[in-house]
Amino acid sequence: METTCVILCGGHGRRMGSSRHHKVCFPIAGVPAIVRIIDTLKSAGLKHFLLVVGQRAVDVMETVTRVHPDVSFAYQPEALGTGHAAGCAARVLRDRRAGGDVLITMGDKVIEAQVVRDLMERHRSEAADLTLAALPKETESSAGRILLNSESRPLAVVEVADIHRSSETGIPIAVGGTEMSAAGIESGSRLLNTSLYLFRAESLHSSLAALAADNAQQELYLTDTVEQVSANGGATSVLEVADPQDLMGFNTPEELLRIEETLGRRKPHGEGPAEPLPQIDPSRLKPAGEWLEILNRKPPSLRRSLSQVYGSGGVLLEQRIRACRRLLERFVESHGGARPVVLARAPGRLNLMGRHVDHRGGYVNTMAINREILLAASPREDDSITLRHLSSDEFPDRTFRIRDLLPDTDWLAWMDFISSYTVNQFLSVSRGDWSNYARAAVLRLQHAYPHRRLRGMDCVVWGDIPLGAGLSSSSALVVAMAEASVALNQLALSTRQFVDLCGEGEWFVGSRGGIADQAAIRGGEKDKVSKIGFFPFRIEETIDLPRELSVIIANSQAAVSKSHEARHTFNHRVACYDLAEMLLRKHASFLGAMKHLRDLDPGKLGLSQAEIYRLLKQLPQQTGRRGILKQLQDQTERVEEIFSTHDDLGNYPLRGVALFGVTECRRSDRFSRLLKDRRFARIGEMMRVSHDGDRIVRHDQDRPRPHSTACGDLHLDRLVRDSFSPDPARRESARLWMQPGSYACSTPKIDRIVDLACAQPGVVGAQLSGAGLGGCAMILVRTEAVERTLRHLTRAWREAQGLEVEAYVCRPVAGSGLINCR
Repeated sequence: METTCVILCGGHGRRMGSSRHHKVCFPIAGVPAIVRIIDTLKSAGLKHFLLVVGQRAVDVMETVTRVHPDVSFAYQPEALGTGHAAGCAARVLRDRRAGGDVLITMGDKVIEAQVVRDLMERHRSEAADLTLAALPKETESSAGRILLNSESRPLAVVEVADIHRSSETGIPIAVGGTEMSAAGIESGSRLLNTSLYLFRAESLHSSLAALAADNAQQELYLTDTVEQVSANGGATSVLEVADPQDLMGFNTPEELLRIEETLGRRKPHGEGPAEPLPQIDPSRLKPAGEWLEILNRKPPSLRRSLSQVYGSGGVLLEQRIRACRRLLERFVESHGGARPVVLARAPGRLNLMGRHVDHRGGYVNTMAINREILLAASPREDDSITLRHLSSDEFPDRTFRIRDLLPDTDWLAWMDFISSYTVNQFLSVSRGDWSNYARAAVLRLQHAYPHRRLRGMDCVVWGDIPLGAGLSSSSALVVAMAEASVALNQLALSTRQFVDLCGEGEWFVGSRGGIADQAAIRGGEKDKVSKIGFFPFRIEETIDLPRELSVIIANSQAAVSKSHEARHTFNHRVACYDLAEMLLRKHASFLGAMKHLRDLDPGKLGLSQAEIYRLLKQLPQQTGRRGILKQLQDQTERVEEIFSTHDDLGNYPLRGVALFGVTECRRSDRFSRLLKDRRFARIGEMMRVSHDGDRIVRHDQDRPRPHSTACGDLHLDRLVRDSFSPDPARRESARLWMQPGSYACSTPKIDRIVDLACAQPGVVGAQLSGAGLGGCAMILVRTEAVERTLRHLTRAWREAQGLEVEAYVCRPVAGSGLINCR
């Protein structure tokens, strides 16, 4: 059943000081607040709306229906509180026999669409009866205080007015059957209510029926439903929103002005229709013929601009100038020299530490590399996309319309859309086609902006990122297309929004990865390694890549395609994570609030390292679908949804995958500190352990033998004992970051390259690059040993494989964007 969105707009809003307009009709950056929030909620996938109106109902209804005529209304005759307003909506929903979930919020909110998506995902994954969004507590805030139970689940929300009354009268407040003082509530709460709720319909109706106005304001509080649901044995959950600017509200003109100032700095209008930007910077949008003339002249301004991206090395600059010139010559040949063009670029990426854990909340330590996709794009009047590649034999010309797969009405949520019969049928006949990645970018952008018809583009593409090498050639194409489309459609997106949309867009081809690749491609800096965190997305810090270190990429020449045969294996490993997390929460009730596998951390949970091993021991080493369904009988719908992402490949190695994820999160967090401190030997040790978690074979005197990592009960028992050993060496070997786990996504050829490299003097470490199942190995080497290492790899690979090795040195370059020249 589909979710209905209820927006409460029945209050007086007297503090706005207007006798004519309801406060939800006040414009924010030129768009009425109520229209803005509906835009945002629609872009998050909601399509059924019921607005509760009361005071100045005509003003609200006229404002809304001019833009959103599909919205329905319920009338609240008296302003008797938010609980009463929600009850007015509930009666309409009951009459309609609407049985799906119900999202409730207020019309005076400005919410990021990603928050809404995250809320719906949390509600679904935890099978909750009620999920609410929360912000970190600020003592001066007037928002209700959220109290959590021993399992970190919402127990109640206490309004500030009632806290003040308790403080003045000394009468305690009953919370969950316990009487609490005002001071106790303040000290015991760390989260603030944001008035964004998601209910299971039955829980909403039953909890509203039990409300009473026995409070300081003599009103029915919607917030009291939290305690009602909890008291009735329902499952409550909370989504903690890290950034207060992702969920803002206003009651006064001053607060409204602060929101406008914030949006002016961040620039996005949710993720729905954006305010038009000024004309595109002429240093970026020029006629194709003018670009060619500049590239032929190579003025100092061009060299300065490119050196900010690639560094001052003359060879790479000349290579990029020649590539841009070839790109534009082909564009002029196809479309003429008068057409305005932007030149978008998106580099490949390397992840030096933090494989397979970005979607578990772990860090990645990435650098954008000097291999990239270049794209010349010119806007069209219609929504057609034409694609031409300089390597046309390998990448044939393609043309499609953005809205071919997106009907004009009844748009599904993005996850429902990409799982739909229409998309599956389309991919069944086109899987592996290079244009699907270009289509993924513009489809996701169009889906996020349902009320704007995005312009099509005529595009010419060039790239030198090896395909299937684990360097994110496909993600680079997605990002380059998004850069061009965002620029030519003048969309206003923050970096976080851009990265989220690119990552979600790539799900269109069938994979279900995180956003680490897109974040690395967009957020790279010249000569630096970026430590990137997730949930929330942030670039935590950038660290200089020491000049005494270089990175060699060695291609195994066994390509892997995420959109073909390997897709099910990738999604199978992700499913292992999801299922392991569900079982851990079931086995240990205090893990109920664990949102991501990274949170299985001794420091965060107040547990010893040994207790982490004991928790992991509760996971089965191997189990099939029948065994999983038996253990998770109460979450069958979610389990079946996970199973649907991939073919049945047999057993799920839950313990080995979870152990890898937990320990890789520790390694990825430590890496940046070690790099800054130039502790290269320790880095090499971490790379060895990390790769062993993916290893398939080990080469002993040139003979391959199968590799398996110990994850059995006896091994975990030994780690528990060694954690308390008086022997420092045994304690060190038992540390979490020293455990490889078993993700097993390498290949024998990559393992061979790693072993050949690590045997060489001057090599710090080597490991799998990318998601695995083919592609490259990355080798971190002291700069003075680069040539010697390359010669050794060339000779040894020729002897072992009868092939010339494809190996080259990479340096960090700037992240994706548009090339400019003033």
